[in-house]
Amino acid sequence: IYQSAFGMADIAAARPMQLDALFRIASMTKPVTAVAAMQLVERGHVALDDPAEKYFSDFANQSVLESFDAATGAYKLRPATKPVTVRHLFTHTSGLGYRFTSPTPRDYKPRAGDPARPLLFEPGEQWMYGTSTDWLGRLVEKVSGLSLDEYFRRRIFAPLQMSDTFYDVPQAKQSRLVAAHRRQVDGSLVKLPVQPRPTGFKPIGGGGLSSTASDYI
Repeated sequence: IYQSAFGMADIAAARPMQLDALFRIASMTKPVTAVAAMQLVERGHVALDDPAEKYFSDFANQSVLESFDAATGAYKLRPATKPVTVRHLFTHTSGLGYRFTSPTPRDYKPRAGDPARPLLFEPGEQWMYGTSTDWLGRLVEKVSGLSLDEYFRRRIFAPLQMSDTFYDVPQAKQSRLVAAHRRQVDGSLVKLPVQPRPTGFKPIGGGGLSSTASDYI
């Protein structure tokens, strides 16, 4: 077995990458959320084909965007013909998107009385990377009675001895965080400022964890 670290953890500080470097793993949080939710399926607390509205009223009487004109913002809605299920949330086939994967949720402005976030397509008929895993995280919290970070700690991180995976990295380990950089037009890299968590931050299933390569493996 061979292990080594290469490159820089922080270019400006000339800090080299180490084997125990902590990375902000962003959407690689999603598989952890999926493991948590599948544990609940395995224990019989949740069924994959349960309608999502069984757990969240937000999914009752869903509407689908039949058409959307990006230039004018005009749109047409119709009732969904099938419910969003837990399986759809797992597989990103729920009809929910991200603002960066589809311009429609970014530009859609609901008229009075219309849903704030209609489905972009009929559940199960297409695939789109989106907020489905955030809802899986909320499902884990609702069914388990634990906050998402507490569930992860008790049922995943502790049993697997993942001692370097957190939503909030402890102060004593923050010096190991790899700096985030953004590529500029001229090709140079600029270090992004580290923003503190907003007050009352609530962990979500779709992102937010930090971890090491060893922990994640």
